[in-house]
Amino acid sequence: MTNTLKKSLAAVVMLGALAFSATTVKADTVSDLMAQLAALQAQIAALTGGSSSSCTTFGLPGVTGVQQAVNQLGYTPMLTADGAMGPKTRAGVMWAQAKLGVTADGAWGNNTNTAYKAWLATCVGGNNNTGGNTGGNSGPLSGGTGDITVDLSSEFSGEDVGEGEEDVAVLAFDIEADDESDVEITSVKVEFAQNTGADSDKLEDYAESVSVWFDGEMVGESDADDFNENNDVYTKSISLDGVVIRGGDEERLTIAVTALNNLDSGDVDTDQFNVGVSNVRFEDGDGVVTTDTYTLDVTDAAADDELEKLFDFDDFAGATDVELKAALNSDDDDINEAHVIDVDDADDTENVEVLSFTLEAKGDSDIWVDEIPVLFTTTGEVDEAVIIINSTLWMNGEEIDSQDVPTGGAVTYTDLDFTIDAGEEAEFMVTVDLQNIDGALDNGDTVKAELTATQVDAIDAEDESGESLAAGDLTGTAIGEAHATYDEGIMVDFVSATAERTFEADAATEDDQGTYKVKFKVTAFDGDMYIDRSSEVANANAAGQGVEFSVTSTAGTPVLGSDLLEASSVETEDNANVFYVEDGETREFTLTVIYAADTTPTDGSHSVKIESINWGTATDDTNANYYEFNLNDFKTDALFLNGIA
Repeated sequence: MTNTLKKSLAAVVMLGALAFSATTVKADTVSDLMAQLAALQAQIAALTGGSSSSCTTFGLPGVTGVQQAVNQLGYTPMLTADGAMGPKTRAGVMWAQAKLGVTADGAWGNNTNTAYKAWLATCVGGNNNTGGNTGGNSGPLSGGTGDITVDLSSEFSGEDVGEGEEDVAVLAFDIEADDESDVEITSVKVEFAQNTGADSDKLEDYAESVSVWFDGEMVGESDADDFNENNDVYTKSISLDGVVIRGGDEERLTIAVTALNNLDSGDVDTDQFNVGVSNVRFEDGDGVVTTDTYTLDVTDAAADDELEKLFDFDDFAGATDVELKAALNSDDDDINEAHVIDVDDADDTENVEVLSFTLEAKGDSDIWVDEIPVLFTTTGEVDEAVIIINSTLWMNGEEIDSQDVPTGGAVTYTDLDFTIDAGEEAEFMVTVDLQNIDGALDNGDTVKAELTATQVDAIDAEDESGESLAAGDLTGTAIGEAHATYDEGIMVDFVSATAERTFEADAATEDDQGTYKVKFKVTAFDGDMYIDRSSEVANANAAGQGVEFSVTSTAGTPVLGSDLLEASSVETEDNANVFYVEDGETREFTLTVIYAADTTPTDGSHSVKIESINWGTATDDTNANYYEFNLNDFKTDALFLNGIA
């Protein structure tokens, strides 16, 4: 028995074993199923020493074909052939390029496609596209007198051809050969017109070349400057090679464009091109050559003719939807929301976290970043350079730059030299070193760090083509709140909030009553602290004010029945005026407020929210420090109270 026969039998056995073990094959589309079969065949071929693929040609043009080609090359986990060029597809393309021995840049262009087809030529049976039309596209034509039907496909519409992009499909059309004969398509006549008066109407100012694709292969191409111009319409009959459609079959041809690397921004801002196919030339089984002609008016931007589509050229950023978006890191609310910073009275306080944010590379391009500006603002001491000794920018937990903070607080972190992959997000932290209380820093001084729209617009970043991102490509903000500095004081944490309706004994004559409760914990640091135990509707901060709260109403003004601040336990230092919180200890408190409906009466929904907590070191109610940070959650739900006349 020959080695070839042994390998073939082994392949059959292996295929049967794999098919038996795979009890369920799931594929969302026919393309997915084909890609799975191709990968399975590649595995079998690798085991048997045969070819590494079935002969089906995928690849350009179109992302779906690229995804199928990557799968065919043996990439795992397999890509979903969904036509979306995201980070997973880009990673697969780079893997495929490394396997094919071309530059692994994640862009499947002509060089990659050529290397792929050279690899494909090693498959069993040669590169005859057996996965395409019935009987392949090689060999003599069968049949007699034949005809074709040509229809516009909706696969491409309004495409953006980016600066330097290769073989971007802009129009597709289907050709069906009648049952009487095979046909060979020998040429197609392609027409272009740019219909915005303010922009150049010359095709060669935008395009490098125009190509025709069939069954995943380029079958014809022409340089843009070889097109003939007449009244601003550019026309060229492009000869085709090997486009055979068997009798009764329908196949798709695609027109693709390769853009220049240096498009004029003044042209691509508003340009609009029409592309159309005005005739198709074919030969039938009798050897008769026929040209079918179709009505076009590519100078009419609103035309909806037989074989015509709109598209435009764009800079690389526009075509790939490049966007770098800044935002607060939602996982670090405890850093970004206003809070108390525990600073030292004698020593400087280092690495204080004041801002956490993210930068996301949206769109289909990697983004290189070199500079990020951040604005610092201080209150109390208004010269940022006096109380902020130094600032540091961290990325994904690693320090990437450190800068002094000047008067005015405008800092730019430079020479960062990092890349955020398309579709990915990087996390950043801003920390500061602060003066001590015995120095320039005073209790109650605040520090704030932010990226406003001004800072975001000034980020120095480039897309993967090397173009600098414009202000329109830099979006979002990351605005932290002001944090107060104290060498001793309290930290406050929310526990819970409830609102419960209470009906009086005679509900027919009495207004509804609501009981509102907000629970919170207080922790003392660097000293014993006292919380003024009074509570009242917030008016103005004053010594002994206690816990201030507010009421929000949708209608009417509810009548305050009573309010009370209680501690969950009793301490020996408590007295009629204050609650005691020992240094390093935590106590839980409950604010209880009782409201009745408006006696007018007016029905309405009402909620209660804590506005500030009065604290200090005095054992009486003369304390005049107010905790007003991060209290947004210290509120109850709204409770509807019904007033009875």
